[in-house]
Amino acid sequence: MKLKPTAIALALLAATLNVQAHEDDEAPVKYKPGMRYGDSASMGNGRFTAYTKISPKGKPEAVGVEFHESTLKNLPHHPLNDGKTCLDLNRDDKIDDHDECVGGHSRTLYFDPNPSQFKNITINWEAHGHVPDQVYDRPHFDFHFYTIPDTERLAVFTGDCPGLTNCAVEAKAKNPVAPQYVHADMFNTNLVYAHMGNHYADSTAPEFNGGTFTNTFILGTFDGRITFYEPMMSKDYLDSKPDDCLPVKQPAAVQTDGWYPTQYCTRFNEHTKTYRVSFEAFSYRKAS
Repeated sequence: MKLKPTAIALALLAATLNVQAHEDDEAPVKYKPGMRYGDSASMGNGRFTAYTKISPKGKPEAVGVEFHESTLKNLPHHPLNDGKTCLDLNRDDKIDDHDECVGGHSRTLYFDPNPSQFKNITINWEAHGHVPDQVYDRPHFDFHFYTIPDTERLAVFTGDCPGLTNCAVEAKAKNPVAPQYVHADMFNTNLVYAHMGNHYADSTAPEFNGGTFTNTFILGTFDGRITFYEPMMSKDYLDSKPDDCLPVKQPAAVQTDGWYPTQYCTRFNEHTKTYRVSFEAFSYRKAS
């Protein structure tokens, strides 16, 4: 009986610690607040640099890539691809840039540890665009923000099937995402590419409704799971020096607990002559 007050005191202490731990979940010590720059890689006459911005409470405010306007000058055009994702399909000991390569010129950068689900970004410069013809066959950039490790992205092997994918991998990649996890406007293109995965596009985008592609949003998937978020922007759009934020259309449910962006932004700073392409306005959602 003498131990009862002690037991009660310990229980109260434990409850207090549990509450404190729950409150601290919003501000993990390992995520240092402020602006943090990650990897950097050259392209054109400039560089791409990954960055994250974290609030004083440890919440993600922005995850993106920054680059000077010089990066858009002297971009590679020949060869059309950097050779990272190519395959000699006709076995003639030569690589045809048009038919035996995908991905254009790419750079992969890692973000510093951050509270968002984004681990790395692969930026693809497509000097002549890509399929579908008359839709995305304009010079443009694909900004792939991956929610999976880079080793998993590279496991989408090359092979003889469309998109230079291994045929078994291609079939697996096309497995649809459950409808509650994608917005109703997003449709499965069944376009799978090696070292990427499958793609869902926005049926309401101008390029699918008689307009011209300038700036659009794509979802990447593999085997029914969302694996990347992709703002895709024409070179002409970036040359216009935009200052835009557009909504990321939200699904009814999400597959995993985490911080989800509700908008993506493209901003040009006239003073510093730099661009930022980022995901912002994050909201925490529980899987269901």
